[in-house]
Amino acid sequence: MSDPIIDEPEKIALLNLLAIDGIGTATVLRLVERFKSAQAVFHATDAELATVPKISSTTIARIHSARVNDEYGKKQLEASAKENIEVRTYWDEDYPPLLKQLEQEAPVVLFIRGVLAADARRLAVVGTRSATAYGKRMTHDLIVGLRGSGLHIVSGLASGIDGYAHEAALEAGLVTEAVFGCGVDRIYPPMNTMLANRILAAGGALISEYPIGTEPDRYHFPQRNRIIAGLSEATMVTEAGDKSGALITAMLALDNNRDVMAVPGAVNNPKSRGCHSLIRNGAALIEQSEDILQEMEFRFKGKQSPSVEQLAISLTEPEATIVNSLDSTEAQHIDDLAMRIGVPVGETLGQLLLLELKGIVKQLPGKYFVRA
Repeated sequence: MSDPIIDEPEKIALLNLLAIDGIGTATVLRLVERFKSAQAVFHATDAELATVPKISSTTIARIHSARVNDEYGKKQLEASAKENIEVRTYWDEDYPPLLKQLEQEAPVVLFIRGVLAADARRLAVVGTRSATAYGKRMTHDLIVGLRGSGLHIVSGLASGIDGYAHEAALEAGLVTEAVFGCGVDRIYPPMNTMLANRILAAGGALISEYPIGTEPDRYHFPQRNRIIAGLSEATMVTEAGDKSGALITAMLALDNNRDVMAVPGAVNNPKSRGCHSLIRNGAALIEQSEDILQEMEFRFKGKQSPSVEQLAISLTEPEATIVNSLDSTEAQHIDDLAMRIGVPVGETLGQLLLLELKGIVKQLPGKYFVRA
């Protein structure tokens, strides 16, 4: 389809469409796809609107009762300009491409305070609001260990793991972005107002799909989680119980073919059950910052298996020796490999299994191994 021209009248029309009761992002995207612009939707006939999938007669009546240039959309743009808030649409060139991959679930409009680079590489970090000392420490250490990587850290500014993720990113000199379940002119929770200001001062952003003036609502937060996951190449859960909202973010990431990572905890800690469940179901087990970098490198840069020199920073001995002794095409049996490197079979096997968890080697039937 040809994209609409996104000028001020079109933004006003989009905001007015979104304000109509019963119309969400998916409906707006279908309407604009059919009529080529939001403005044209308001001029469509009943019969024309009825050709759009999942449009009820009630919705059609509500569209006709609204106006293309209604004051609501104008006031939203005026309030945004006054607060130096950017209104970015799905059709703007700088709309984040990963977020657009959500397709019908992608937000039509983003309200942005600060700077949101479209093409930055992002890691979402989420977890329980009632974090333990262990969860706080792991969140801090893992993110600070990403210093210099250029990754942007995305979270929700909530109390607990979210807040610690933003704090750690700032300490590491990384850009961090917070996605709200309310308008970006409302800081929630209020206790994180200073943190939000620090995020902005450090070149980050506060982001929401909700209009200016929208108050926090418990139904908004599960919705905003799809944006956290959608902006990010991967999502890491550092501490979460088996009913944590962070698991929703992880599931949304999986639904959109993004990597999910989880930090293990003590087996008797209920706050780690969600992480353990994710790991059992295939999430990458994260023990150190290098695990995150390797997981994202393999998944998203599409590179061939890295050289031993490239891995030297994160591999210890005898890991580097083992990787250097393996080939990516010709498999080696565990016995032959152990003899070649002069390490007992049991110890070699243990190291190989750790390397397999990191995605560096692959085990084939019969205890044969190759470089991944």
